Amino acid sequence: MPKIEKTRAIVESGETYDGKIIPTVKAEINRPVQIYDGATVQGSVYGETVSIEGGTVEGSVMGAESVEFDGGSVHGDVGSDGKVVGSKATIHGTVSGTRIRLEDSIIYGNVVGADVILENCAVVGIVTAERKLHAKNTLMYTFKSYETTKLMNVSTVLPQAIIGTELKLADPVSVTGLGELELPEGRLPAMDNDDIIKIDGSTYLSLSPRILNLETVKKRLDKLEGALEQVATATSAAEVPPASKLLHTLGVDKSEFPPVV
Repeated sequence: MPKIEKTRAIVESGETYDGKIIPTVKAEINRPVQIYDGATVQGSVYGETVSIEGGTVEGSVMGAESVEFDGGSVHGDVGSDGKVVGSKATIHGTVSGTRIRLEDSIIYGNVVGADVILENCAVVGIVTAERKLHAKNTLMYTFKSYETTKLMNVSTVLPQAIIGTELKLADPVSVTGLGELELPEGRLPAMDNDDIIKIDGSTYLSLSPRILNLETVKKRLDKLEGALEQVATATSAAEVPPASKLLHTLGVDKSEFPPVV
């Protein structure tokens, strides 16, 4: 059976804990929490450190120092004052932390951090990095990066993003959410260094100056916002469509799906 003690909390493989794992006395505030493959916690989790190795949390997760994933899913927000790191995670909520590094993961929500590194991820939300954003083989709804931005094989749904003082593009950023546009050889529209514009003191990577039919694009974006609202207002993970279906609704061509989807 699960070991929920004052100094540690462990839910072993295949076990189910019926309830939340949160401190009820001062001595439990600094305990580590470990959730193993096939285990389920039917509630939210708080620990000094939280390690999820293939388990499921039917609620939010907060780790004061860190949250680490090796597989597993969370049906709520994930946050840490320190770091959120790992791979093969499925998160139905916003991810926030000082340092975030995720690989091969799907996030049905926003990602907010000071330093954000994403590789082979799909983020059905906005990625915000206060200091550094490094993304590779990753799809995002859009992003806001206020200092250093380094992108390689990245796609966005929206045709606009906020960039900071330094932008490094290994290749153009594909824009997947505009639907049919008349481009040679069926190519997707893309943003590169020629699409950097400054408005009222902010710097953007934007297709807007090159889009002639803005009314058509506005209607398309309204439809995309409706798809995101379905995710934001879901009361359980079961109400959220599979990533492949949701990305299709957002206008993302299958060729642009990250391998994790």
